[in-house]
Amino acid sequence: MNKVQRLINPLHLEGLHHEADMMRNVDVHRVLYQTCGHQASVLAKSRSCQQHKDESDRNQRLVIFDKDGTLVCIHAMWAPWIRGIAARLENATDLDLANKIFNLVSFDNNTGKIKPGLLGEGTMSQLRDTITQLLSEEGVPREKAERIVQACWQVREMANYGDVRAVGDVGHLFGVLKSNGYLIAVNTSDSRGVTEQTLDHLDLRRYVDIIVCGDDEDVLPKPHPSRPTAQKICSELGVHPSDVIMIGDSTSDMMLGCNAGFRYSIGVLTGIAPREVLERDATYVVDDIHQALHLILQDSS
Repeated sequence: MNKVQRLINPLHLEGLHHEADMMRNVDVHRVLYQTCGHQASVLAKSRSCQQHKDESDRNQRLVIFDKDGTLVCIHAMWAPWIRGIAARLENATDLDLANKIFNLVSFDNNTGKIKPGLLGEGTMSQLRDTITQLLSEEGVPREKAERIVQACWQVREMANYGDVRAVGDVGHLFGVLKSNGYLIAVNTSDSRGVTEQTLDHLDLRRYVDIIVCGDDEDVLPKPHPSRPTAQKICSELGVHPSDVIMIGDSTSDMMLGCNAGFRYSIGVLTGIAPREVLERDATYVVDDIHQALHLILQDSS
């Protein structure tokens, strides 16, 4: 995908100064990080970053975002979808499947929340295979199970999803990053069709330099750092891994950053994983992508 050039709006520059002012007031006691199993303070990490800042600033810089749970509300989008899948499968088989499906994919039907697991971190192919196997274990012949799952699976149109809701003002955040010379990538386990529809719906695709999706050819699921994922992004954009920042809401996102040798990884609390889970592999853990932007601006100043 070609890069999208965007004129710098004076309002964006004003917003940048505001972001920088806010950064100086960040409560460092709320921002934790953990690398290779050792915890330290954000201030210590900032001093460490300063040591190689001058060399890094001469290179192209990149921020990779996960999509669901990071840029958009994963619960509002996927809870209605998985409930719809379960209802259609029950109608097609006359089996009591909903609770078994929800347990398999780590969805809490009582709260409507997606938990760490297959629904929040897996690909569409992995979800289909898992549910097909469940039908087989419930006595449905394998070939028939595959046909039923395929007939019940709806992934093409956004109308089959729930509410597509951005987590804050993502457009402004992307604009600030672009104004500061950052490239932007989206790396998601979701399908390409739905990912592109989502970004178009939120008017975000014009900011994004590359998109990597779970159903792209030869792509391996996160957190694998192989060429079709992290290395593919870096190679196509001409960015060294040490100049890449990963932002996501799951352990898979954080492990991707560690495995690929990225500059650092930022976990956000707007998705599926709680703070204590993200802290195992994240460099920083913050409330949302807007606090993550504060960290990035501080690191690049």
